Amino acid sequence: MKNRAVVFAYHTIGCTGIESLIKAGFEIITVFTHKDSPNEHIYFESVAKKCAEHNLMIFAPDTINTMKWESYIAELNPDYIFSFYYREKISMNILELAKIGTFNLHGSLLPHFRGCAPLNWAIIKGASETGVTIHHMTDRLDAGEIVAQQKIPIDINDTARSLLHKMNIAAELLLDRTLPKIKSRNYVTISQQESQASYFPRRKPEDGLINWDSNSLSIYNLIRGVSAPYPGAFTFYKNQKIIIWEAALLTHNSQNDKNSAPGTILSTDPLIIATLDGSLEVKSCQIESLTDSNNTPITNIWLNGNQLAKHFNLNRLDKFGPVKNKQEKLKTVLIIGVNGFIGQHLATRLLADGNYRVHGVDINDSAIASLKNDVNFRFYEADILLHKTQIEFLIKSSDIVFPLVAIATPESYTKSPLTVFELDFEANLEIIRHCVKYQKRIIFPSTSEVYGMCNDEKFNEENSNLIMGPISKQRWIYASSKQLLDRVIWAYGSENQLQFTLFRPFNWMGPGLDSLELARQGKSRAITKMIANLVDGEPIALVEGGLQKRCFTDIEDGINALIAIIENHNGLCDGQIINIGNPENEASIAELANRLVNAYVSHPLSKYLPKPLPIKVVDAMDFYGQGYQDVDFRKPDISQAKNILHWTPEIALEQTLKNTLDHFLRQAVKLNKNQSSYEALK
Repeated sequence: MKNRAVVFAYHTIGCTGIESLIKAGFEIITVFTHKDSPNEHIYFESVAKKCAEHNLMIFAPDTINTMKWESYIAELNPDYIFSFYYREKISMNILELAKIGTFNLHGSLLPHFRGCAPLNWAIIKGASETGVTIHHMTDRLDAGEIVAQQKIPIDINDTARSLLHKMNIAAELLLDRTLPKIKSRNYVTISQQESQASYFPRRKPEDGLINWDSNSLSIYNLIRGVSAPYPGAFTFYKNQKIIIWEAALLTHNSQNDKNSAPGTILSTDPLIIATLDGSLEVKSCQIESLTDSNNTPITNIWLNGNQLAKHFNLNRLDKFGPVKNKQEKLKTVLIIGVNGFIGQHLATRLLADGNYRVHGVDINDSAIASLKNDVNFRFYEADILLHKTQIEFLIKSSDIVFPLVAIATPESYTKSPLTVFELDFEANLEIIRHCVKYQKRIIFPSTSEVYGMCNDEKFNEENSNLIMGPISKQRWIYASSKQLLDRVIWAYGSENQLQFTLFRPFNWMGPGLDSLELARQGKSRAITKMIANLVDGEPIALVEGGLQKRCFTDIEDGINALIAIIENHNGLCDGQIINIGNPENEASIAELANRLVNAYVSHPLSKYLPKPLPIKVVDAMDFYGQGYQDVDFRKPDISQAKNILHWTPEIALEQTLKNTLDHFLRQAVKLNKNQSSYEALK
């Protein structure tokens, strides 16, 4: 066997990966890399030069995920596909061309620090260790089974540069140890624990702005986490940008005037700046666009803290901070219903992004308690039916409003229709009117159910008719409320009184979808109810045989779409209705139940729980009561989302199902008497 490999590589780690493959005896048949950006400081080794040294075929396309390159790689018939710091996500169409396996080298100890810039984020978040991981590539970024890992300790004095050096050494050690095992197929993989996963977005140079209202350690970690060769952490004195490359944590407070506001200069020699809880000493910095006596820009002038103070003639009690009236302040996103399924995931993602302040409203904080330590998060315990004055004040104080509060379960539609109308229509109508009054942008969640009994093969935002069932079918009171609100919002928008985007989430699923307790009370979605049946030793009940088909969408895909709507590049989302669903993940409720049972049986925690009972079929009247009606299918047309948001769902139903089940089984076993067994397993 020749062990033919197609390689995707960039950066110094990419060069290390190529050398390691050659050393291990793999035949590299083609390498794909990136063109160096003229706007980026290139501090790392060139994969193109490395390929020239070894006479390897190399390409640098703008994008790899095209039919042209799929066909080319298919003709190569590779045994393996390897990725080393390649910056574009590789499609499953390409990954499936590898006959034996696909392997990626990621710069963290997965499942921690998934996503972009894991090295920088590890320092910024104050981690004491990180590492490198070799894992299988799947349709989810950095989520495949782990093949091997190498830990790297992070010292309190480590910077991005020193950690990068450590990481390259660790990558070489890990590859040299693991590639022979991959070649001989003599290795064991372990699944990633989704409950331990953390995802971080790509960092931009502007993310380096120092918030002096943070504590000293957080600012210190930011400075060393984005220090050279990265763009650097920065602040402003008046209108002049200053990049701080190196700082020192002070071990005493003798210089610190406790009455000084964060950002205040406490000393000029050495240069010491007040923070929220102490102070930092500036050791090395750079003035961007310093000018001489002829007003000619002089660049790359590096100074120590005292030299900086002399240049600006700084005095004690002068202040550093953002440029007044020039720095864009953090936008405030108000999430009404933040403790709910979408609310908790959206708030978590916005806070991780770092560009938003989140105000969350709900009647409790059980799902988002961990967010309350974030300086950019404020939680308000309130009921929109009771605390109307407070809700109005919060809308007035926000930039973007997400009203996510709704009663959205079939039991409620049929058994408490007036309560559904009061909350889902009347209370939300008040929120819309406040947004009009205070000129706030609203992003409103309609649902796929506004389509009612529509028979279109694919539901289109612009053209599909919205059809309700007979008046006696109270099941549609929720859909009618949502549809009427859509029309009210559209009417306000057509008169230029409201900036809005409507989004329709098609059967989003994932960890945190309802709760087992709500499922036991009959107040949850179908998937959570099924899981509750399994953990309680009850048979899953399929209404009318579970023949209805739905298109299930992973919450991570859904949140990615919402982030694009919030960012609203060039205002393209204004006045739009956007379906957010996954047409490829269509399955009947019966099929979903059978897949769930199979996943449950194979899950390691199921041995602490009851064995599944046979699935039973129930009558809709017996299960939901009078007034229930449903549709056979509900498939979205997502061309609008693709064109406006440049968004395509990526996560397969099987993976979403596993993640959701794992989340609830860990909760169930933790609450079970087998506490010690669970902890041992964990």
